[in-house]
Amino acid sequence: MGPIQILTVAFEDFAPTGIAEELENLSEAGTIRVIDARFLLNTGDGVVATRASDLTEHERAELRSAAAALVGLGAGAVLAGADGAEAGAVLGAEAGWIGGSGLSPAEIEALGSELATGEALLLLVIENVWAEGLRNAILAAGAMGVDASYVTPEGLVALGALLGVEAAAG
Repeated sequence: MGPIQILTVAFEDFAPTGIAEELENLSEAGTIRVIDARFLLNTGDGVVATRASDLTEHERAELRSAAAALVGLGAGAVLAGADGAEAGAVLGAEAGWIGGSGLSPAEIEALGSELATGEALLLLVIENVWAEGLRNAILAAGAMGVDASYVTPEGLVALGALLGVEAAAG
């Protein structure tokens, strides 16, 4: 399993731009695997909600169980080793997180009801298939932990603006 990334993207005035097509292209190329994609749009006539995934329900349940077992292993102070993994797998299967957005239908509906006309929300859980080998090589080299952060061009512009304000004030 490659690193899993969770994205929440809000749109103030949504206009279709090819997001679904790009996700499909990345998935078909084997770059990512869409675990769960939820899209909510307030059209003014109501909320349109769509869902997409590259996984079958069985694959989603297996992923949920595997991820939860890893969480259970991390909770070893409570239940050690295999017992923790087994307890985590049961909890994950029951809770429905990972392998899905982790949100219940009622929570999805509540999010949709918060959207103003024209606003949209994309909840995306993807597996970065491309990064699995790199992550494994880093861990095999003895890394103590792996964390990832993303910096967007917009984030760099905002940082520059912040640094400019601080330099002018200093």
